[in-house]
Amino acid sequence: MYRVSRFVPRFAACLLAGAALALIWANLDPQSYSDFVEYRLADHSLIGYPNPDAAFPLFDRTLTLAYLVGQALMALFFLYIGKELWEALVLRHGAFHGRRALGPLVAAAVAAAVPALVYLGLSGFVADPPLPYSGAGWPVPMAGDVALSYLVGRAALGRDHPALRYLLLVAIADDILALLITGIAVPIGSLQPVWLLLPLGASLAVWLMFNAGPRWRDGDDPLKPAQRAALRFGAWPYAVAGVISWLGMQQAGLMPALGLLPIIPAVPHADHSFGVFAEAETVLSDLLNRIARRLVVPVSVILFVFGLTHAGVPLHSANGETLAVALALLIGKPLGVILGAALAMRLLHRPLPQGMAPADLIPVGLAAAIGFTVPLFAIDATLPGGVLREGARLGLLVSLLAAPAALLTGPRRRGR
Repeated sequence: MYRVSRFVPRFAACLLAGAALALIWANLDPQSYSDFVEYRLADHSLIGYPNPDAAFPLFDRTLTLAYLVGQALMALFFLYIGKELWEALVLRHGAFHGRRALGPLVAAAVAAAVPALVYLGLSGFVADPPLPYSGAGWPVPMAGDVALSYLVGRAALGRDHPALRYLLLVAIADDILALLITGIAVPIGSLQPVWLLLPLGASLAVWLMFNAGPRWRDGDDPLKPAQRAALRFGAWPYAVAGVISWLGMQQAGLMPALGLLPIIPAVPHADHSFGVFAEAETVLSDLLNRIARRLVVPVSVILFVFGLTHAGVPLHSANGETLAVALALLIGKPLGVILGAALAMRLLHRPLPQGMAPADLIPVGLAAAIGFTVPLFAIDATLPGGVLREGARLGLLVSLLAAPAALLTGPRRRGR
């Protein structure tokens, strides 16, 4: 029976705990909270925000606590969820391998596009204060939060409901898609695509040296000496490749938080996936799953610190941006999930997963409407600091109202 790992609720609890502490701190002493978040750790650093006037741009960045947590440490979280998406889509026995992926991926794409369109339609009418340019902030409502969406979805649908796996894939795909689009549309510094050769080269090199190469040298030898020798290095070659890949993503001007994703296909992995965040995968001994298990505690701590450093907002900062973000998520996301699934069913002839009814798309869409982790990245990238950014963050808190709506529309309340 498919069960989601107990680690996912732990991630949600840590994120909420950090966000709650940030909310209290930001309202009791907003100045000290702001000083804490923007604390400058280093000037002339290899990592951090680019300095446009730097004589040596590679080594003249400003590293703040917010950048360290959001763009560097959170890369481990996106490695964790990227691994689940890759396994579900690529592995021969993945939960959404082949044509089975079309339905949820189309739903994810439409579920990202519709909230952005709703936001664009609303922002011109409710923007107060005015946006720096028309439609600024449109990537904010494209994604939600994987851990929180799962927590609400499990309560609304039930722990073993097939719609829960569908929800997780839509949420993960939306998060990664939104980060990619935000990075391309609003790069950190100037876009320099040539630096993307670093992630590509690091992934290819570590795959050839420690994965494909040893398998080719062993051939039909049942003792597999080359593969055994490569395994003695453990995860270290992939960690080194990950650092190189991350630096390449940063220098390219894209979201460094996605910098570890190119390494995932290079890591030795099992040929079977039990489902997105499946509890059964805790018994697998391949290197990719072992790495994921080792990341559980660090990622839990990182999510707490991310909530603490990114979620603080004074409650009196409500403005037009709050309304635009909240409505784009609460209306646009469920509508996008439903439209995307209908498009996949009618035009692509891809049915919903067995055991999932069309009515289940309503709680799925509402659970996916809870915006937090990735929208916070988009807020920092697309909106200027001050009242606009604070108002948008408050809009994300308002999106938590989707949770009781999902519970009210779940199959348990419908008598199923």
